[in-house]
Amino acid sequence: MTQDKIICPVCERGQLIFKKGPSSYCYKGHHFKLEDIEYCECLACQYEIILPEQSKRNEALIRDEQRKIDGLFTAAEITKLRERLKMTQQQAAQLFGEQVNTFSKYESGEATQSRAMDKLMKLALNVPHCVEELRQMANVQVSA
Repeated sequence: MTQDKIICPVCERGQLIFKKGPSSYCYKGHHFKLEDIEYCECLACQYEIILPEQSKRNEALIRDEQRKIDGLFTAAEITKLRERLKMTQQQAAQLFGEQVNTFSKYESGEATQSRAMDKLMKLALNVPHCVEELRQMANVQVSA
């Protein structure tokens, strides 16, 4: 995100400065704290606001913690799995029967995979011959 001068939408005179700070959450009875939640603060009126791009990044951080609580792969773990399988996001989506941009959303934290999809990915990771079967079924060609 560019940190160009942004004027406060409340007082319309102060400049917003970009900040990060801690925030606490509760999900399914589990409490967790994230240290790097992004927001902006007005230098003039001290109003705090979260811009859309900051919200997107914050939501990805929160979603990863929720995935951990649910026992699902995190965004980084999904990326590692796909890279270990030597596939593009499009190939991985095709292999696992998802829409073309689904793996992009899983890896960016925009979407959370279902439990069934998570189990299938874990099976692919732990049972290598399963991947070959899936490749044949989906007609996915992977270059070495």
